[in-house]
Amino acid sequence: MTSSTRVILVTGSSLVGVEVLDLIASRGFTTRRLRKDVITDAELHDALRGASGYLLGGYEEPKAEHFERAAPVLETVAFVGTDYQALIPGWQRALELGIALSNAPGANAQSVAEFTMLLILSLARPLFGTIARPGDGDAALGEIGPVGLEVRGRTLGIIGAGRIAHQVARIAASGLGMEVLYTGRRRNEDLERTAAASFVDKAALLERADVVSLHRAGPAEGEGPELTAADLSRLRHGAFLVNTAHPDLIDVDALLNVIRLNGVRAASDGLRLTPAWRRLIALGPDRFLCMPQQGFLTAEANLRAAQLSAESVCDVLDGGNSALVVNPWFRQTRSGLPSYGALPSST
Repeated sequence: MTSSTRVILVTGSSLVGVEVLDLIASRGFTTRRLRKDVITDAELHDALRGASGYLLGGYEEPKAEHFERAAPVLETVAFVGTDYQALIPGWQRALELGIALSNAPGANAQSVAEFTMLLILSLARPLFGTIARPGDGDAALGEIGPVGLEVRGRTLGIIGAGRIAHQVARIAASGLGMEVLYTGRRRNEDLERTAAASFVDKAALLERADVVSLHRAGPAEGEGPELTAADLSRLRHGAFLVNTAHPDLIDVDALLNVIRLNGVRAASDGLRLTPAWRRLIALGPDRFLCMPQQGFLTAEANLRAAQLSAESVCDVLDGGNSALVVNPWFRQTRSGLPSYGALPSST
């Protein structure tokens, strides 16, 4: 089979732009475009039929059965972003089937870090109730908003020590004059040098920080929230809590309690359509600010992530390797599998 007859499925409406489609074509592959962000299981099964590569640029969450039906024709999948384990339920099955799986770590770090600072400053300076809107009368236009806070000299506690955490720490320390604490599975000496950050345990961080910001991967299957009711009870009165990582990292019922009882303000990049989340949203944006996940969504981050993902898929299909592939042993795995039509099911 020649390159030009091999198909790469590209999903999503905005993450993968024309430049990246041109890159794929220049490598000799045919693009199958599903220009939708919300894709049903059946639509994804149909779209994957006969595809050798897959750029996951929509909001679909491929399951084990998607990879089982698509293999062994499907050789490689690239998630156009990071935190693939929380967003691809069937990722382990893909690895078992010898499908090369990659993502683009760090591609959106600057964008998410900047958005994190936007949310922190939005909590410190609650202005949403005083924004001039069409139709406002003179009285509304003359209202003065609530008194805000300066963040300079305050303590930022970061949970996580990866690329985004590093960028947030750098901006907060160098740009805003904040003291930085952080916690994670291991120390990051580069982060400590860049932001004069101090490594502490989670309990100390929650007790000392004026602002807590979450920057770790989403919870694995069966894992509970990073911040439980016991953790949230340690927050200082009036503390800010910002989550640009994953909505399931915080116990939402416990968060509602500390906002109501302890004066905490919170912001979340990402939400769930559940009664608990609706109760949080009902508090209003000056107490709980949230939106569908968009911290990653900038033209620059999209281009970086999509280019890296496309290059990874094309490299694998050309018989090469990619440093972004999380299972570099995929070819050995594939060589030990039965032929098409006789693949073992996960059920």
